[in-house]
Amino acid sequence: MVGRGFHIALARDHAKTLFGLKDDVAIRKFLDDLKAKPDMKKSGRLLDVGALWDPIHRCLTEGELDPAAGDFPLNTAVLGGKQLLKGTDYTAVLIRPDVTRFIADALGELEEDDVRKKFFALKGGSYQQPIDEKHFMEMWLRLQDLKVFFEAAAENMEAVVFAAKFEA
Repeated sequence: MVGRGFHIALARDHAKTLFGLKDDVAIRKFLDDLKAKPDMKKSGRLLDVGALWDPIHRCLTEGELDPAAGDFPLNTAVLGGKQLLKGTDYTAVLIRPDVTRFIADALGELEEDDVRKKFFALKGGSYQQPIDEKHFMEMWLRLQDLKVFFEAAAENMEAVVFAAKFEA
């Protein structure tokens, strides 16, 4: 089962700090500290996608939680960046600043009907959460938030980290 996921836009000083960290514990603590800062959310540099990151990634790729699945740049929006951690209970993925514009543009080109078809096609596969109109609309609205988030990150030339905990 998946836990809450967060996209974090990194200011230059945050990126320098992150790149200097070498072990999983330090990286997780740094990202948790960033998520806890009230100014991160107020400034739009933190997007809590909850557990919706799971169906979002699946709909942007090939229906599985495979970081290598799908085509660039949509496959990079959630799990497809550079893995920062070696553990199995938490993921942190770096998306370079030069990639954020490609992601924002690709998210902007998505058609609701196409994403709806991909969402409902998840039925019967490995995705075990409800597949109905209500859950699709929650995911679609969060996907629109993600587009706005990536547009801001691209405009500011900021790297993005996606972080999520896997729950048992």
